[in-house]
Amino acid sequence: MSGGVMESSSGRAEEGGGLTREEEAILDRQIRVWGVDTQCAIRNAKVAVIVLSSEPNLSFLGTTKEEIHRNLVDMNPRMAVKVLVSSASESVGSGANALDSGHRGHVTAAEVVKNLTLAGVGHLEVVFGPASSLDLAAVVSKHDVAVVFGKSVVGINRVAESLISGGLATTVFSSSVRGGCGYAFLRRPNDPAFSKSTTLAAALGSLDLGQIHRPRKVNKMYFLLRVVYAHEKSGGGGHEKGPSLAEKDAILSLAHGEIPEENLRPPEELVMNYLETEEEMPAVSAIIGGSLAQEVIKAISGKGELMNNFYFFSAYGSKDSGEAKVEKLALAE
Repeated sequence: MSGGVMESSSGRAEEGGGLTREEEAILDRQIRVWGVDTQCAIRNAKVAVIVLSSEPNLSFLGTTKEEIHRNLVDMNPRMAVKVLVSSASESVGSGANALDSGHRGHVTAAEVVKNLTLAGVGHLEVVFGPASSLDLAAVVSKHDVAVVFGKSVVGINRVAESLISGGLATTVFSSSVRGGCGYAFLRRPNDPAFSKSTTLAAALGSLDLGQIHRPRKVNKMYFLLRVVYAHEKSGGGGHEKGPSLAEKDAILSLAHGEIPEENLRPPEELVMNYLETEEEMPAVSAIIGGSLAQEVIKAISGKGELMNNFYFFSAYGSKDSGEAKVEKLALAE
């Protein structure tokens, strides 16, 4: 990894600045809520947040590595912070690569980073770069948890697979938000709950599962992601305002080929909602980001029940209730 590193060993705390009263109050409140053991685990944890983007853009946290680094140190002076940016000069192409071009801020990633910083995580690395150019072993070789963000389903899946297969993190979350739809995968191969060959987490290429390996209970959003995954692999995608009408028809046709079982096939309305835009809806990013930060804390502390291996949130709700809904993919029975 090259292209510049912003690093702080302990920020204002080591320089004699100490914590403000507000920061001390936050830490005291966390100790009361989580307990001393959990707070100590959080302070000793090493977390990597990987953003598959060619530019360092964390929305409200900054648009340069210097700005991001400065804001994080100001938020938590005791946290050891690194902000790394790949110097790869490769051009951003079409299809899946264009989705991760980085000219838009990654709001969900910013929400997770903000929440983890305020929670008092001891070591945090924020890494930016295209999936094809990241030296993952150099970045996350000693981290407890890694969280991967991006616009491309193919890119996210590829990096998450590499992290797990290379033993670079004991727990890996991957997530993306498009419009009002957001999802997250959890991969934790050393956890007995995820050791069955029929679970998504045990299959490194979780969107490449064959028919025989699919869990019995599967959210239709998972099958939508399989369709988008196949579409990106064929060279589609990469439109800032969503696919054209012709491309939508092609995607719907692809859904019939990828998901032959009618009862599992994602409804057309869900497909269109997911594909209508690649911009993140801030409210959905806040929900997904807040939830993911809590999952990271649970993974670090060992307290609380982790999410099932697939999580989906839709702001569009259902026709019956019109409310937002949260769905989970149950483990295979």
